[in-house]
Amino acid sequence: MHVHGSVGRTWAHPLRQTSVKFTSDRQTAIRSAAADARARTLPVPTRPSEQCVQATAAVEAAWKSGCARQRVELLLPLIGATDLDDWPGGVRQQFKAIQPLVEQMLRTLKQVEGLQGALVPELWDDGDAVACYRSANFAAVIFPTASTLDKLRQLAEGPTAPKLLIIINPQWESQGNLVSDFGIGPWRAQREAFVATFSTTYWLRQQRVYGDIVRVLHAHPGQWQVHRSSPTSNANECISTQAPNSGAMLLPGFLPHPTLTCPTAFGSALRHA
Repeated sequence: MHVHGSVGRTWAHPLRQTSVKFTSDRQTAIRSAAADARARTLPVPTRPSEQCVQATAAVEAAWKSGCARQRVELLLPLIGATDLDDWPGGVRQQFKAIQPLVEQMLRTLKQVEGLQGALVPELWDDGDAVACYRSANFAAVIFPTASTLDKLRQLAEGPTAPKLLIIINPQWESQGNLVSDFGIGPWRAQREAFVATFSTTYWLRQQRVYGDIVRVLHAHPGQWQVHRSSPTSNANECISTQAPNSGAMLLPGFLPHPTLTCPTAFGSALRHA
């Protein structure tokens, strides 16, 4: 028996049609989102001067959005490296590498409305190469350590506290230690709470993972990005992105917050990209 009007046609279940259409629309949306993420990714800087430009722009954008305490992590150019040790001269050699980058940033930042003024350098700790550049309106502390944390807090909370305070490449460790650099118990909690008031506005760090060079890059107000390059190529490929303040870590040990965890998706992206 034939149903009227159905001769020569293949009947399809309406729910199956809807399911196919939904799957197609979802795949299209995923591809569109991935393409949009790639379009919004920052290029990994190839020269120290490019890194300074990115970092300065991020700090200024965050300052104008109301962020008065900031943390910046710069990737240091290697100077005097040997086959056995990238930094045979220790932290003093690292300071020689970072100082020109910081001074380039500060020369631009002190021209920003509200941050003008001459910057005066201060040596906080000669042994650990902790230094501070300070004006009436803003200050930047290079290589702050747990032992200089009280001085940093006095600067941040004192009667002459600067409008903008930046910590650059802090040297303390609060992850993976039975007794952290911040001590134990309530003392640790207080110090960690203070450090948490600094928002990460620029971050560039690299590490070798599965034989590749992996760099994590973030510049306020953009995304966190994971870039991969092979040892034989200088080309960088963005293999993963993540929204700011999303509450998950891109790679273990790469990001500043000690309580964040690494989702499986990012580890999988590194293994299979």
